[in-house]
Order: sequence, then structure tokens, then C-alpha cells
Amino acid sequence: MGEETLLWSEKGDAMSRFLDERRHTLPPAVTTLAEQLAAAGYKVTQPRLAVLKAITSLPGAFSVQEVEQWLIERDESPGIASIFRTIRLLCDLGMLQRIHGLDECHRYCLGGGHSHHLVCTQCGVIERFDNCGLQGVISGLEQSTGYRITSHVVELFGLCPRCQSITA
Repeated sequence: MGEETLLWSEKGDAMSRFLDERRHTLPPAVTTLAEQLAAAGYKVTQPRLAVLKAITSLPGAFSVQEVEQWLIERDESPGIASIFRTIRLLCDLGMLQRIHGLDECHRYCLGGGHSHHLVCTQCGVIERFDNCGLQGVISGLEQSTGYRITSHVVELFGLCPRCQSITA
């Protein structure tokens, strides 16, 4: 039976087989993300696995260019277009968060949910924090405007302690 005649459930099984055949060679963090992709109905392909390996290996927040460089150094790069598409998909699924970094360059970090970021304007280091203290403001805005606010982003820019000590 050709792939074009496979039923959806059989395609899902084929995607699971692709992941299962490689599972023993993958770090647990990569396997977890790949399983989330498959559970959301997306194919787990070699290019996507390569990107998952990179993003789970890079420390902290990363740029698309850093992912590409990491993959090039290991001769695993699927190409910049595939990297961009995979990162966009992971953001859409809530598996990655996009952070507005310095110099118009977006950075990304693993995880979704309610978190916010401090960005150092000197060195670019990014630190996550969870409690933004805006829930009361959001509730007031919903009452006064009639909006149902579904999400928000807080990114604060300043100097990290290390950069402050250098400039002091």
C-alpha cells in the first residue's frame, strides 16, 4: 500500500514508527518534544528532530542563527527555511516562546505558559520570571473595556547584575 492510500491512523502509526526507530539514540528531552509534536498530529521528520536536538542542547534563550550554527557544526542542518518553519510550528504549539531580543533579533526559549522575561541591553542575557503582578490590572481592563484578555507579554529591558558591576 502506497503512502498516499494510508488511512490517517495508519499514518499516525508510521510517524510513531519513525520516532520509535530513533528513540534509543535521542536524549529524553528530544523524545518528549517529538512525542508532543506527534500527539498534536504533526510528522516527526529528520529535519524536525535535528532542530529539537539543537534547541534542547543550547543553553538558555537562542536565535534561529544559533540553532543553524549548532546544526552546521554537527553536519545536521536541514537548511535555514526548515529551521524557521520548525521553530514557528513549535511556537504555534506553545512548545517554544518567542522573546523580543536586542537589535530586532528574536530569541526563543523552551516552554510555554505564563512567563515573562528580563533582557540585558548590554550582553543580551535573558532571564525568565513568572509573576508579573498584572492580574488585577487585566481584570480591571476587562471590566472597563469589555475585552476578554487571553494573553499578554511582559519583557523588561535593563542591565543584568554582571553588566552593572562591569560598568560601575
